[in-house]
Amino acid sequence: MEHSAHGSSTHVLLVRHAQSHASVKKLIAGSRSCRGLTERGREQAARLTARLAAERLRPHALLTSPVRRARETADILARGLRVGAPDVEREVRELDFGAADGLSVEEHLRRHGSFDMTADPDRPFAPGGETWNQFRIRAGRAADTLLSRHRGGSAVVVCHAGLIVAVMSALLDVVPQTLFTDATPAVTSINEFVHDGTRWRLGRFDDARHLDEA
Repeated sequence: MEHSAHGSSTHVLLVRHAQSHASVKKLIAGSRSCRGLTERGREQAARLTARLAAERLRPHALLTSPVRRARETADILARGLRVGAPDVEREVRELDFGAADGLSVEEHLRRHGSFDMTADPDRPFAPGGETWNQFRIRAGRAADTLLSRHRGGSAVVVCHAGLIVAVMSALLDVVPQTLFTDATPAVTSINEFVHDGTRWRLGRFDDARHLDEA
């Protein structure tokens, strides 16, 4: 994929993975228990591929979370966009769910109670898991690394809803009203962060109009 010239700005496109088995079955799936994409998810990833291929700003790098649903999404992008294998970036994985990894949403609630990041940002999601503040720090660190490695270019990063929200919080000190849902940001949505050499701004959020196209 050719590297487009666009001045000194750095464009980081955080793309949420496509529909997964975990989301359909309402499971909390981290690195240990994720079973990857559904067939519908693979179709969604193909639509995203076509969308990115048609965009004026052509990314020169493709990275992915190590979690299976993200890797499978990135592999579809890599084949369709004719780039090499995506680079695995551990820092852009979803929140570490700790002991909740693999549980249903209902079972997590029974065992560990509700998880309100705003009200209690230093409480782990479950024993052995991350707190919101830890996650937010990791997300900011990941963004700094992406800026350093891809300064002046553009990169697509296949990741997770939680990571996108955490990056928003770390870079812009804002978050959407609804957190950690299957709706916001949507599967395969494009969430573009632009660094102009001085500061970050949000170029696009939750842009998944390719899923509405016939």
